[in-house]
Amino acid sequence: AQVVTYDAVSSSAMLEANERDFGMAMVPDFHFDKADVIVGIDADFLGTWISPTEYAAKYIKNRKIEDLESPKMSRHIQVETHMSLTGSNADNRILVKPSQMGATVVALYNAVAAQTGGTRVIGPSLPAEKVAKFEKVAAELVAAKGKSLVVCGTNNIGEQTLVNAINHLLGNYGNTLDFA
Repeated sequence: AQVVTYDAVSSSAMLEANERDFGMAMVPDFHFDKADVIVGIDADFLGTWISPTEYAAKYIKNRKIEDLESPKMSRHIQVETHMSLTGSNADNRILVKPSQMGATVVALYNAVAAQTGGTRVIGPSLPAEKVAKFEKVAAELVAAKGKSLVVCGTNNIGEQTLVNAINHLLGNYGNTLDFA
């Protein structure tokens, strides 16, 4: 007999990218409650992605205004190919074609790299108006360096590796995500 296991919604690309980058095939602990700017890339973290109950509880902590004298709320930008529960709760939603997902991650990485002194990568490109949107998103992320979070739900190792690099350039490891 042979046991075959199948994940209906696989996170294998994230696990493999993390093993390559950090030597651990683990899903990191995402601290949505500590992030001032959240960018979700095709990750329905409030609906179906990995641990939505846990993520929703953390997410709402920074989405409620507690102090009316100095109101503060996290900013959420969702990049996705279709409407999701998470996208419907975002402050800004950027719709992309499924065929543009790789180019989207490359555009965001290159925009963050340009603003933080990182090295650009070569990959598929987006139309100029979409690139301009991701330059604005990158500016928001860089302004919240160390208090931002980028999550990606695609099952592509290259895209997950670039998202790891974006979080590294932004100084998010140890702050808004970790492997503890």
